[in-house]
Amino acid sequence: MSTFILRRVLQAVPVLFGISLLLFFMMHAIPGGPLAMYEHQPGMTKQLLAQLKANFGLNQPLWVQYWKWLAGALQGNFGYSYAYGEPALKMVLQRLPATLELMVSSYVIAVIISFVIGVISANKQYSFTDYTLTIFSYFGVAMPTFWLGLMVLVIFAADLHWFPAGGISSTSAGFSLADRVWHAVLPVSILAIYQIAHESRYVRSSMIDALHEDYVRTARAKGLKKRVVTWKHALRNALLPVTTVMIMDGAYLFGGALITESIFSWPGMGRLFAQAISQDDYPVIMCEISLLSVIIIIANILSDVLYAYMDPRVRYD
Repeated sequence: MSTFILRRVLQAVPVLFGISLLLFFMMHAIPGGPLAMYEHQPGMTKQLLAQLKANFGLNQPLWVQYWKWLAGALQGNFGYSYAYGEPALKMVLQRLPATLELMVSSYVIAVIISFVIGVISANKQYSFTDYTLTIFSYFGVAMPTFWLGLMVLVIFAADLHWFPAGGISSTSAGFSLADRVWHAVLPVSILAIYQIAHESRYVRSSMIDALHEDYVRTARAKGLKKRVVTWKHALRNALLPVTTVMIMDGAYLFGGALITESIFSWPGMGRLFAQAISQDDYPVIMCEISLLSVIIIIANILSDVLYAYMDPRVRYD
């Protein structure tokens, strides 16, 4: 196993290098370039713009700029935000706890509900319950996140006033767990709905295959209770193909947080990324995408390792 992990880590190095190279040149190929936000400011002259380019090192050849950026990124220095003048990595790390709070909550809820729905659907295949849960799954997958988020915001915040319209806590109060939960209900629900709809279908499909295996029929013939057969024998083997999907979905939640945090004014990495795009804040954009790439690659390696750990038949060495 150690040889496999080392090999995967070494394979990740050229992948990350390729991503950084592509990302850097794409950022500089966008019309206006990194200093687009300064060009239309009042009082901006060609001389001042040239001075800004010199200060940021943007007057050097593009390949020189890339190697300097890469050398700094490897040391944790992604440059300074063009909009706020603070280190990009510091700004991202300051927003990370809020994003993790949103992601971990929605992920735990989604995994638990996905297993419950998937197991029930598999045990009641082609029944009214199965069809009802299937319709819910199709609805969750088909609904655009931004539209569903806006509708939930209008109904439950603007009309019914059951939940706050945005933010992470009440500005007039200090830290309160109940207040945090109250603010998190809507954004967590929106993040979890798609994941539940998506993963419950995988659990259902995997459980149906497991329930038709010979060892399950043998367990039933021995007189074991249906609950024991389902949750102890069938589910344990049904977990194998679902594990990879769930781990990767956890990594992809960072992408879903971009829309959700923007809609609900949640002060996390997603909202910071949306603000950076609107302000052409290249260092922050590069920092967030680079970190997201690392997280997705780590999730890939972790899913393979867990798959081998859960299934003794899988050997990578």
